Amino acid sequence: MTITLHGSVAEMVQEQVSTGSYQSAEDLVYEALEALVRHKINEGINEGIADIEAGRFMELRHDNIEEVLAKPISQW
Repeated sequence: MTITLHGSVAEMVQEQVSTGSYQSAEDLVYEALEALVRHKINEGINEGIADIEAGRFMELRHDNIEEVLAKPISQW
């Protein structure tokens, strides 16, 4: 895959590589994507915690699994 960066983004990547912070532009992109994934996971966790704290959850037990799965996702 080839990605072309322009302007200040290209300059930033080049600076990071030339100062030795990264061995290559690919290493920088890999780390940036890794950080993005961690950020998205943390957002999901925080959203889940907020839902629990607001009472937006269903207890899943062995005796209500069929009832829960029969509901449309919008009602979960």
